[in-house]
Amino acid sequence: MLHILNKPPHSEAAAQMLSTVAEGDGILLIEDAVQALLHADWQGWDAAADVSVCVLKEDAASRGLSGAALNSQAILVDMEGFVELTEQHTKILSWY
Repeated sequence: MLHILNKPPHSEAAAQMLSTVAEGDGILLIEDAVQALLHADWQGWDAAADVSVCVLKEDAASRGLSGAALNSQAILVDMEGFVELTEQHTKILSWY
């Protein structure tokens, strides 16, 4: 399953998402969720051992977080990569 999060990393939506993520899932951080790049303590980074955590490059850049994205364990994806992620996962759940 692909989990798409657009809320900040310490929001209720993020907490609910993390409680449902399972091994082999993917997480895509978009919009305000890219702020997770500023929080090394975000629980999503702990889940990265079992799931892939991706960050939408355009949203990171628009928030001045491109440098943080390069120094993180997140996988940067552009809009084409976003589409590819949706094609790779049979189920998609958006957390808004």
